[in-house]
Amino acid sequence: MHQWGDEEVDWKGINDAAYYIAHWLSTWARIPVRDYKEKFGTVRIYCGFGIAGIYGLWRPGYVWYPKWWPMRLDFWLTDTFIFRLFNRAVVPLQMKAYVWRYTQAVRKWPHLYKEIVIAADYGELFEGNVPGYRHSDFWTRLSNAE
Repeated sequence: MHQWGDEEVDWKGINDAAYYIAHWLSTWARIPVRDYKEKFGTVRIYCGFGIAGIYGLWRPGYVWYPKWWPMRLDFWLTDTFIFRLFNRAVVPLQMKAYVWRYTQAVRKWPHLYKEIVIAADYGELFEGNVPGYRHSDFWTRLSNAE
């Protein structure tokens, strides 16, 4: 979308928006954010939905230390009926939190609307929630607008 050296691009705003979204998703929504960055002038946040274990719920974004006894519970509980049932409730809430935070970022940086939403992993969730976003024809409208 952009190349380094483009002087009319708000690079700091793009980096701030990526941090704004990713940090909140990890800290408050407990969404496992694997990475976030600016890439080609767009916000990139790589994440998934669901909680894989107790440590992911307790300390998202951190690595567990295997000799510490509470972390061994992850081995026993990870793929059990309890966690699958737990994720049935958690995943819809995380999806709503994901959309809500992107919406807040678009409102905070309206001049970076395209840069924020164009590379979202789950852009189809924005339909009807992010102002002016229609996933069904988003790529067509972007290519025609430029």
